[in-house]
Amino acid sequence: MNSIILETHGLTKKYKQTAALDQIDLQIEKGKIYGFIGQNGAGKTTLLRIVTGLSFPTDGTITLWGESGTAGLQAQRKRIGCMIETPALFPTMTAYQNMEVQRIQRGIPDRAVIEKTLHMVGLKETGKKRVRNFSLGMRQRLGIAIALLNTPEFLILDEPVNGLDPAGIVEIRNLLKSLNKEYGMTILVSSHILEELYQTASRFIFIDKGKIIEELSDYELNERCKRHIVLRTTDPQNALLVLEEKLHTENFKLMPDGVIRLYDYLDDIETVASVFSDAHILVTGLSVSGDTLENYFLNKIGGNESVKSPEK
Repeated sequence: MNSIILETHGLTKKYKQTAALDQIDLQIEKGKIYGFIGQNGAGKTTLLRIVTGLSFPTDGTITLWGESGTAGLQAQRKRIGCMIETPALFPTMTAYQNMEVQRIQRGIPDRAVIEKTLHMVGLKETGKKRVRNFSLGMRQRLGIAIALLNTPEFLILDEPVNGLDPAGIVEIRNLLKSLNKEYGMTILVSSHILEELYQTASRFIFIDKGKIIEELSDYELNERCKRHIVLRTTDPQNALLVLEEKLHTENFKLMPDGVIRLYDYLDDIETVASVFSDAHILVTGLSVSGDTLENYFLNKIGGNESVKSPEK
C-alpha cells in the first residue's frame, strides 16, 4: 500500500506578481506528525488552503493518495479533516449542537459520531454549557472535533495553539499525540510556536518566503541543535583514543568529514586543549557549537520575531 498521502510538484501560487508559494515539492507520509514551520506570511496557510481545496494553485500539481485531477482530488479530500485559521462556531449553542449543525451540512449520516468525536477531544461532559462560556482551549478542541467529524485519515491544523495559555497548549499537544498513536492519524500542524512543535512533531518542514528550505526528522533536529565541542585535528583516530583514555569519556562522535563532536567538557574547554597538547596531537580547531532550538529555526527562516518560543 502506498504510504504517501500528499505529494506536490512545482506548486506555485501568485497574487498578482507576488509569489505566495514558489515551486513547492513536498511529500507527506502516512502515520507521522509533521510540524510546518514558518514566520507569519511565509506561505503556510496558503499551502494548507490549496491542499484542502479552499484555494487553487497558479501552477504545479497536487496528488492525494495517488489521485490527481479535479474529480480525483475532490473524492480524496473526503478523507481529510481540517481546521484552517479560526474555527467557525455558534457561541449560543452547545458543543453537541455545533457538531450537529456541521454533521448535517456535510452530509455525515451517523449521529453517533458526534459523541464519539467529543469524547476523543475531551468535551463529552460539557452538556448544556454554551460555547460562549468555553475557554479558548475548549474552543480550539471543539474546532478540532469538527475537523474530526468525518473520521479523517489525514488531519490538517493551522495554528491550533495560537493564543492559548500553557495549559491549553499542553491539552492540544496531548490530543494530537493521542490521535496519532491511538488512531494512526497522519497530522500536519502549521505553527510558529517552535517549542510546541518540537514536543509534538516527528518531522519538520521549514518554509520561508513561499519556498521550502529544509525538511528533517526529530532526531536530525536534535543532533543539529545539541551543544558540543567541535574538535578538528590532523590525527582524528588518535584523538579518539585520547578522549577515551585521558578524558575518560565516550560521549563523542566522529563525523564523515573528520570533525569530532565532543558532548562533554562544554564548560572546560581548556582541559580538552591541555590534554591534546600533552599528547602531542595538533589541534587545528576547538570551539563550542550547537544552538538553541529557537535560534536554529530563526537562522533558517530569516530571524523574524514572529517565529518564537512560547513565553515562560
